[in-house]
Amino acid sequence: MGSDKAARSPQGSGGNQEEACLICVALRKFQLECVEDLGARMPQSLCSGHTWLVAKSADAGAAADFLLRLIGHALKEESAPLRCEMCLWMAQEENRELDEFAKKLLTPTYPEWFREHGGLCIPHARKLFDRVGREFREIIVLAVQRETMALKDELVALSRSAKAGMQTHAGVLGRAAEHLVGKRGLFFRN
Repeated sequence: MGSDKAARSPQGSGGNQEEACLICVALRKFQLECVEDLGARMPQSLCSGHTWLVAKSADAGAAADFLLRLIGHALKEESAPLRCEMCLWMAQEENRELDEFAKKLLTPTYPEWFREHGGLCIPHARKLFDRVGREFREIIVLAVQRETMALKDELVALSRSAKAGMQTHAGVLGRAAEHLVGKRGLFFRN
């Protein structure tokens, strides 16, 4: 599978691993850009996941300044629950990415490339069904089935190996989790 994993999209969006959900990859990039650009975006409240992501991933000085501002803001707020602004931005970006994907399916070369090389997690495949015509639903189903079958084979082999006392899994557990629920570290309530 070596060169297939690095197959390039005919739309020029760069190479994505076959197993990676194309929507999740774009959302992960967007989320990291939001964290890197805290000063310009100036959110007033974040959920637990995004607060920890800032603490872990942002530049220490920028994170400290941002968290100080959040602490000051949190102490002034009434008892009403605060909504995470980054979760809202993520949900908006997810909708944009899903719409963009649906548009790409209308181009002449993308459906065939996606059928052979593209990947989607199950949640994003389900969300796309409402945005594409019947003719494209089959392509989505086939891509998800291709990945699901490959993961099932690897999980069966892992299960057998584990029962035999071998504990190596080369990332299959993480790939299976991503396939079921989306990329690790993506935080947003939708």
